[in-house]
Amino acid sequence: MNTLRNEDGIALVTSLMFTMLALVISMALLYMVTVGARTSGQLKRYKSVLDATYGGTEIITKDLIANALAFQNQSSSFNSFLQGRMAGFSPTFSNCLQMRLNNPRTAWTGACASIDGDLHNAPDIIFPVNAATGSSFNVYSKIVDTTEWRFISFSSNAVGTPVAVSQKIAGNSERSGTNSLSKGGTIVNSTPTVPHYPFMYKIEIQGERQQSRVEKANISVQYAY
Repeated sequence: MNTLRNEDGIALVTSLMFTMLALVISMALLYMVTVGARTSGQLKRYKSVLDATYGGTEIITKDLIANALAFQNQSSSFNSFLQGRMAGFSPTFSNCLQMRLNNPRTAWTGACASIDGDLHNAPDIIFPVNAATGSSFNVYSKIVDTTEWRFISFSSNAVGTPVAVSQKIAGNSERSGTNSLSKGGTIVNSTPTVPHYPFMYKIEIQGERQQSRVEKANISVQYAY
């Protein structure tokens, strides 16, 4: 009967239990610190590439498209003209860019009519963006849709019944490069001007670190010029 009351070794078992509990708590804290540091680093890298992508978007929409639509230099090709205007960014342009900028999607022909969601596959525009630290970023861009303006007007037939007539305007009626919506719309002067009807572009843009394609950010832009 005395054997049933024997408590020899209980202190060892208790100390082992507390040791195991302390070890579990320590491992949980170490895991949370490690995950927190990793997440913080990922967010910092993503914020950097996202800022570079936003910067590339500004260059494309505010500068590059304006220069592209103002192209009237018949002595050079469209791509050579743009490369001269954007020389500081060392851009590369596809042969489809001019067609996609100046025609609605229904009028795209050949290989330009095929839209691949992978921006690395035949992008319209590629150019580098410098980074404060580390390797530079590459910005890829592709116009995936160009929409024209459509109006519905009504006219009367022979018996005087109203008939709906669908009309369309191709867009980009003002191509001087000084008449974007972001600059106030139609130019105002002493001579009445025709309202500017822009194309509506849907542009997919991706920025990524040159030495690490894992660091990337994607932006979809709906833009009118």
